[in-house]
Amino acid sequence: MNFSENLRLAWSCVRANKMRSILTMLGIIIGISSVITISTIGSSLRQTIQKTFSDLTGTNQLGVTWMDPTYKYETEQPMFTLDDMYKYKQAFSGMVSDVNMDYSLGETIYTDGDNEANVNVIGTTEAYCKTMNYEIVYGRDINFDDSFGKKRVCVVSENFVKYGLGGMDNPIGEHIEMTLSNKEVMDAYIIGVYKQTRTQMANLGQQSKDEKDQATEMILPVQYAWDLANEPEFNRNFWAFYFFNEPGVDVSMLKENTKAYFERTNRDTNYEILVQSLEEQLKMINTVLNVITAAISIIAAISLIVGGIGVMNIMLVSVVERTKEIGIRKALGAKNRVIEMQFLVEAVLICAIGGIIGILLGLVNGGIISFVVKQIVQSQESLSMLTVAVSPPYGAIIISFLFSSLVGVVFGLYPARRAARLSPIDALRYE
Repeated sequence: MNFSENLRLAWSCVRANKMRSILTMLGIIIGISSVITISTIGSSLRQTIQKTFSDLTGTNQLGVTWMDPTYKYETEQPMFTLDDMYKYKQAFSGMVSDVNMDYSLGETIYTDGDNEANVNVIGTTEAYCKTMNYEIVYGRDINFDDSFGKKRVCVVSENFVKYGLGGMDNPIGEHIEMTLSNKEVMDAYIIGVYKQTRTQMANLGQQSKDEKDQATEMILPVQYAWDLANEPEFNRNFWAFYFFNEPGVDVSMLKENTKAYFERTNRDTNYEILVQSLEEQLKMINTVLNVITAAISIIAAISLIVGGIGVMNIMLVSVVERTKEIGIRKALGAKNRVIEMQFLVEAVLICAIGGIIGILLGLVNGGIISFVVKQIVQSQESLSMLTVAVSPPYGAIIISFLFSSLVGVVFGLYPARRAARLSPIDALRYE
């Protein structure tokens, strides 16, 4: 008897005892569906974090700051200057690009006749839009020449153009004046317009149901921003800055070289340079989530053992019920291996069907939970920065199916061997 005949016979036995087969599968179904549900939630959470970070900043961004390795912070923390940033960019030319810091002047309201827009005024060195993952739709971003030259230029959002400037077609070169919260008057020419997504606005705490009330960022050269803030020259420094690595650059090596560069140029401090890579942070988060998901899945998979015991129990019952059938087949020349394979295929089939049902149920459960979470997130302004993604765990699906089949092999082997070892004479006498 070949495998296809064994499979056909096993299927007919399962169909002949539908209720018993379903009850036998329950342990497998519950175990597999639990694993798939947890894996779906874990996979969706990983994708959500990845997508949200990518929407907000991109993954090839690194940050640099000074830290006290003892965490005591008993002495004053060193700070960076624009000159430090510029020299660093020159020293690492070809490896890093778009070195950036930012300085906030606070939120204010721009008015021009009947037009009005809420803005948060930001001073920066260069490529602030790239750092924040904003898309430049007209003109250009602020650069180092603007910053060092204290140029009176600015980059504004599409919302600012729509509500503050009445939706004019070409705002590039438009002169604007605005009184800041410290009563200083800012006047600048627009050199660029950027597009800001809902996710990015929510991340900045600027999400509002009314688009007109949403505060967007107006970006100035940082030296001009410091002038407007009446910041003295000795205080024009900052705790941290950000930069992008060029494509193909070894991030680990770049981090080590950056650390060595600043610690070599600032030997008179007990502080150390901390270089953080967003991509590495995401990998660490994914590793933690994978470990948690795996641990919970293993706990949930314990129910598969219970299900396997149920399969073994029902297969032993089946062997007893079909003792005379086994005796007849042996009397007609069936070998032990054939009898053993018949019962083993039946056990594997029961577990495999239970595994498939469990996988489908788990995907439905995970999808429903992820959908409900998505609706809750979208209804909460404080959480709307999250881009919830529902991601089926394809690897877990394959492993779960194979594991459920393996349970059938492990727990079906003993009943199958017991059936194969029955004496044909004793089996034929059995009533």
